[in-house]
This record gives sequence, C-alpha cells and structure tokens, in this order.
Amino acid sequence: MSARPARLAVTAASTGLLLGLAACQPEQPREEPEEKAEPAPKPTPSDPRRFIGRWARSADQCETDWWRFWADELRTKTEGMHCDILPPDASFSDTELRTVCRMPDGGFRETWTLSYGDDAQTMTIRGEEGQEVELVKCE
Repeated sequence: MSARPARLAVTAASTGLLLGLAACQPEQPREEPEEKAEPAPKPTPSDPRRFIGRWARSADQCETDWWRFWADELRTKTEGMHCDILPPDASFSDTELRTVCRMPDGGFRETWTLSYGDDAQTMTIRGEEGQEVELVKCE
C-alpha cells in the first residue's frame, strides 16, 4: 500500500468516526425554551383610613367650608381649626382618632369616634362631650 491510499484510508476512517459520533450526539431542541413570565406586581393597597380626603357639612359647602383630613392632620377652611391626628395606641382603627386641636380661641385634646355610612360617603364624628358633626365626602 502506498502512502496515498493509506492517507485516504485514514481520512475515510476518521470521517466515518466523526459521522458516527455526530449520530450519537443528543438531538438539540429546535424550539426556544419558553420564558417564564414574571407575575405582575401586586397593586398597592388602598389606604384603610376612610376619613382621608375633603369633607363638608353638606355637598354645597365642599368649596367654601370644607374639612380636609390627611393621615395625621385635619384643617378646616372657615372654622380655623387645625388638629394633629395622633398615632393609634394599639392596632389601627379608622373609627377612633386621638386629636390635639388648635382654634383661634384656644385648643383641646380629645378622642373622636367616627362612624361611616354604608357607602363611606358620609361620616359622623362624635366628641367626648357628646357633640356630633355630620359630614359628606366631597368629590
């Protein structure tokens, strides 16, 4: 056997070996793997304090004689009242507010009891001395 046929035999043998190895390789997936969809972020829970917002003694007074509640403060437009709403002592409740209020003629510290209408569009505030204020939610 000459050198040339020997080279051809080695080349043919190595080509056969490569083809045999290629046939033994596991088949590659043809489809792209599905991407896992990340869950949508949970919506921010609404503030459970129903009193937050602008209120008035009647709907027609929403622009002229409102009571504006924030999480920790209350201001009235014409009555000149400014109250700090203190943090609750124990578990949260939007039906009892501890307040420290200032008015042009003095100040007071009081705990108010709040009750709401079924649709949360009305609110009644009761003071420690039995005084009541009925309010409606302004748009």
